[in-house]
Amino acid sequence: MNYQAVIFDLDGTLYDKSRLPFRLILSLLPSLRTLGSERKARKQLKGKDFESENAFYDALFGAMASQTGKHPSAMRSWYFNRYMPAMIRTLRKHYRLRPWVVPLMEQLHGEGVPVIIYSDYGCVREKLEALGFNPSRAALLADAPSLGGLKPSEASARKLLGRIADTLGTTIDPARCLMVGDRDDTDGATANALGMPFRHIEGDQCPMTDV
Repeated sequence: MNYQAVIFDLDGTLYDKSRLPFRLILSLLPSLRTLGSERKARKQLKGKDFESENAFYDALFGAMASQTGKHPSAMRSWYFNRYMPAMIRTLRKHYRLRPWVVPLMEQLHGEGVPVIIYSDYGCVREKLEALGFNPSRAALLADAPSLGGLKPSEASARKLLGRIADTLGTTIDPARCLMVGDRDDTDGATANALGMPFRHIEGDQCPMTDV
């Protein structure tokens, strides 16, 4: 199939995120309750559309505040100044790309197929660099919060298609784009909502052989 673009999830797809929650807990022990509130809030907001990045983060930090009894501004500060930096440090120290990632990206580049990285978290560039991935290999880096909602928000996914179209300077047909991810309930559901083919990764096995 002649793909217009291949869209890769990041966490759990480009690297094996085994033990990541445990390592984050060790790194953030003094704020364990806040860490738990972030996980619960994400589950509450999963798939919902908030139309904008600011509205999404207001909802996230508001939900965290209601669980911890702290002010949303304190949750915002913790998230961007402690949580995300801790995640990036943890990735840099303990995690590397799956063995198929770089060869596949080079193959796609050689075939003229643009690579898109679409994460449910921000700091996509910083996380990729921590994993040893050169972000310039991707035509577009995108995160769900900046689009207004976590996967599998259909509205956010359609905004992503618009960004891809703007980046590539062409009309995008979802049926000619491929989503690659490790979760059927987020990556797979996003692809299904758009009528896009989906490949579920299986461990370190390369998810594509038909570029």
